[in-house]
Amino acid sequence: MKKIVVIDGGPRKNMNTAAVIRAFADGVGSVGKEIEVKVVRLYELNYKGCVSCLACKVKGSKSRDVCAHKDDLTDVLRESAYADGLLMASPIYFSQITAQLRAYIERLIFPWLSYNDYSVTPPKRIPTAVIYTMNLTEDRADMIRPNQEHTEGLISMALEKPERIEVFNTLQVKNYTLYDMAGFSVPDKMNWHELHWTTDLQNAADAGRRMAERIINNQ
Repeated sequence: MKKIVVIDGGPRKNMNTAAVIRAFADGVGSVGKEIEVKVVRLYELNYKGCVSCLACKVKGSKSRDVCAHKDDLTDVLRESAYADGLLMASPIYFSQITAQLRAYIERLIFPWLSYNDYSVTPPKRIPTAVIYTMNLTEDRADMIRPNQEHTEGLISMALEKPERIEVFNTLQVKNYTLYDMAGFSVPDKMNWHELHWTTDLQNAADAGRRMAERIINNQ
């Protein structure tokens, strides 16, 4: 059976990022039962970013496919390296993906980078996608474009260029009256959510379907 690994870089199990991931998985499932979707929640794991041990750069190293540092991320990195498709999802904090997802990307790609000729050689080149959920409104998206392009550039060095799925102006909480968030217009956010949320979920489902179709057609 083929496998798509889904990396959930968000902290909350039942809010925007998790919901969009579920829609993506539903899109994969709409193609058939030939592809397993494995969801990994990074916030449930105990790990660090690259610790600069350089074990993957030692001559004759056997750690060129998966980071040699052992922690909760080790099995996830191996599954990711040998998956048939990869989705990475994150809320946007201070215009960036979460620290957890950034650490995962470091650990995934660095063993594949040669310090002899700077080539990047993964075990497999696979289709990828990235989901970004954010409080930012669509008209201000240029604020985060350089950071998105940097993240996607890292992924593209090793794997296929990711499909970008963006979800703007999300609801941060279910009941705004309980929080000091007067800087947001709650009626405007609720109206945006009502007009766009169904489409956002459908866009994620369509991306899942496209990835699944590519994997099946390339068998």
